[in-house]
Amino acid sequence: MAKILEFIPFKDLESVWKSMETAFVSPFMYYDYMAYIVKETRRNPFRAIRIACIKDTDTAEILMIVALVKVRGLHPYYKMLGDIGGCDIADALYKAGMTDEEKRSCIRFFYDSMPGRLVLRRLYEKSPLYLNAPADRIVSDGAVGYADIPVFEDWDSYLKSLSGYSRHNVKRAYMRMERDGVKYNLKVYGGDTPLPKKVWRLLMKTYYRRFHAKYKRGVFSDETKGGVVVQFLKYLHYLTIKKLWFYTKHDSHSIPELSNSRICVLWDGDEGDEMISFLCGFLTHDKKIYSLPRLAINEKYNYYTPGCILMAEVLKYLKEGGETEHLDMSRGDEQYKFKMGAIGYFAHDIVLK
Repeated sequence: MAKILEFIPFKDLESVWKSMETAFVSPFMYYDYMAYIVKETRRNPFRAIRIACIKDTDTAEILMIVALVKVRGLHPYYKMLGDIGGCDIADALYKAGMTDEEKRSCIRFFYDSMPGRLVLRRLYEKSPLYLNAPADRIVSDGAVGYADIPVFEDWDSYLKSLSGYSRHNVKRAYMRMERDGVKYNLKVYGGDTPLPKKVWRLLMKTYYRRFHAKYKRGVFSDETKGGVVVQFLKYLHYLTIKKLWFYTKHDSHSIPELSNSRICVLWDGDEGDEMISFLCGFLTHDKKIYSLPRLAINEKYNYYTPGCILMAEVLKYLKEGGETEHLDMSRGDEQYKFKMGAIGYFAHDIVLK
């Protein structure tokens, strides 16, 4: 089969792109989600979006799509369009029904047609694009830890799957809330339950405050670099430009707006009273995987281990729904994920010459 690589504008690919969103494609690769990344990327004058399409020259049919960005500068190179904060997986898409050998053939042609420097980050460890990268061109290959929690059959079997220490922590967190009269209540927004704007504003404020507090702890400490004046200027930058960036970045808009988004909020009492913790992410089309780019807690409730209660309640909710099989905690191998029963996997960041 003769092939050709052609760069096609993103807006012209909606139909064929969506036809490639099979069960093996991450929601971070869906066309509707990527549209928000495209919008953000276009604001950067040093980035040029290039959607590489491998086509059958006889039928003009698109067989494979690799969404790239050309990074301009003295030493230009290509990177994945999905290589951006908040998007935890970047990969290629393939025509539905292609065999493994047909995919390998397209991948070989892609690499042969892109001879320059390629920086391909966030590739799932079982991705054909990663597994078939030409070894003689790979300059570096780094693995990044991810975590996934299988949705349990029932609550007792889930608790038994945890270590004794983790099981004790979960039970203790519930006991503390019950003892102190904290009436936790999980509310899930998205789908048939619209997300009120005032709730989203509260979640954004909480999420930003967590980053703010984390950054502020380093200001003026003995461990900071650059001296007090430099650190103070960095702090002002964080409060102004960084805050503007945070509220305009792609996932601050895709999460509350996309139909496959689900925002899980643990309230103390009824909606709008006091928010304990929240997490949010996206479902795959078959709803078997719920992938999370954001999670935050209200530090006022630290004593109750609010992240632990939130994840346990979300797992119960997913089980009751009967469709979701995985709570994908995505990028990062923090210990709290594994204490809640996560299984690790990897994504790879590779650089090709």
